[in-house]
Amino acid sequence: MSGIKDRMGRLLAAAAFTASLSGCGPRDDGADLAATATPAAAADSSCPTGSPLPITGLCSDGNAALFLATDNGVERLAPRCVWRTQEVSLSPNEALVFRAQDCSGEGWDQTVYSYLSGYLKQRMTSMPEDQAGFALQIFPLADGETAEQAAMKTLDKAPDDQRTRCETRPLSGPKLAGRAFELAPNYDLKTEMDTQFPDEPWDACGPNGVTGDAAQMWEGRKHQALFHMLGQDTPYWDPASFTFYRKGADGAWSKSN
Repeated sequence: MSGIKDRMGRLLAAAAFTASLSGCGPRDDGADLAATATPAAAADSSCPTGSPLPITGLCSDGNAALFLATDNGVERLAPRCVWRTQEVSLSPNEALVFRAQDCSGEGWDQTVYSYLSGYLKQRMTSMPEDQAGFALQIFPLADGETAEQAAMKTLDKAPDDQRTRCETRPLSGPKLAGRAFELAPNYDLKTEMDTQFPDEPWDACGPNGVTGDAAQMWEGRKHQALFHMLGQDTPYWDPASFTFYRKGADGAWSKSN
């Protein structure tokens, strides 16, 4: 396999979790994402097919209206898998809400999610905490900072000889609430990697760059840069659905971006 085919294989890996990625472009983060802020769901009639979640009070039924976006092309992992709303606390007044498939109806272990030091972690209930994987890394943006600038800062973890030879490039395929892009080698570095590893996948630009072993990408939001770690298999969660909620002075939770 040529180096170019290896690179194409990495990009095509993202399509494993949804058949619709090539048909929908990313949402422009310049849009007013807070214009349709949704109050937390009430605990009674607004939750006919689920139950209120403990942090935000949102309904657990995975209703698409709870999220900034959803990818309707994501296929169920198995016939008895259903979408459920998930939440993790980021701070006393902020939570990350998203939808993920619950396959307990198939007899599978449930997936649990937690937040630690900027990372959304996920694991099966049968797994110990220290074996949890990473689904998302959250980078809060400083005033005037772009997500691309935040991504470039992560090059301090890249090999010394690559730090000045990586760049951000938009990705037109993935459907996300913000804009999708990657931190990838420039032409000279890519040519070098293709020559050095002509018949095997390679990694470049540090842990937040590109890898031949898994699908990963960046997303630009108004106040955050998100680094999606989708892995090698179809993820249980919908990457398009990540939505930040903030708690108001009245105690109600609403979309904040």
